[in-house]
Amino acid sequence: MKSERTVRVEFALYRVVRAVSRVLPFPIAQGLGKVVGILFFLVTGRRRVVLRNLAHVFPHRWALARLIIALRCAAHFGRVGFDAIKWINAPTDVIRRKIDGTGLEHLEAAAARGKGTFVLTAHFGHWEVAGLWMALHGFRQAMVHRPLDNHLLEAELAAMRTRFGNTLIPRAGAAKSIIRTLRANGIVDILIDQKAPKPLCITVDFLGVPTPVIRSLAAFTLTTGAAVVPLFTYPRGSGYTVRLHEPLIPEPGEDEIRLTARYADVLTRAILADPHLWLWFHDRWGVGQWRLHQP
Repeated sequence: MKSERTVRVEFALYRVVRAVSRVLPFPIAQGLGKVVGILFFLVTGRRRVVLRNLAHVFPHRWALARLIIALRCAAHFGRVGFDAIKWINAPTDVIRRKIDGTGLEHLEAAAARGKGTFVLTAHFGHWEVAGLWMALHGFRQAMVHRPLDNHLLEAELAAMRTRFGNTLIPRAGAAKSIIRTLRANGIVDILIDQKAPKPLCITVDFLGVPTPVIRSLAAFTLTTGAAVVPLFTYPRGSGYTVRLHEPLIPEPGEDEIRLTARYADVLTRAILADPHLWLWFHDRWGVGQWRLHQP
């Protein structure tokens, strides 16, 4: 639990970044964010986490190749951090101009089944703007999330996520709200790529290595018959492109293990195709497990 002093210092720094970002055009704010992201990578301990994760997944690549991915990742999420502030108050016409997408027909097909829909994505690209874009096109979502430790920053992030009618479901005790949303044939956004307590996970292949992946998505889809629509977001100039894919429906005989493996495979293929767009800063495997899997 953070002290109130830490909370206020972090929020003061955020307000400085917010003031700078709001007066700069998107490309300049994003460029500044890239520089800050690279500096953050170079001077903080998170550098070790990123490089350790990359070595875990790409043990046979040259160290220089992994470093290039790390620097591109740092630049990308620096950009995302700075331009996320601009999306909080960006006019609707700006959002429509800077965010485009394909695959809304897949959401329509999933909704036509009448059993609710999960949107499956990862900490990849700029997943937050995807929620804004979908809501503007009439597909409002309930977003499963873990509130930030800083309540002042959480209020800012919540304002962005809900400005077009989306709702938030705190991860702790989320089951009832998720079931209620699915029974109303609603849409639930869920991310399953980060670490969770092992009792809540099933170990499957993720990014080419055995990894505990949260099992709740498979459990919900088997219980409710809800469709799962994968979504990924990609930078496009100073904007973004959202891509939705065909719904995944549980097949006869599939259980939680097979479904979780299928969902993890969808994320794996997208991340390996553009590894710099995934959040390698998260300590996904931990030091002990990384050592265990070293060749």
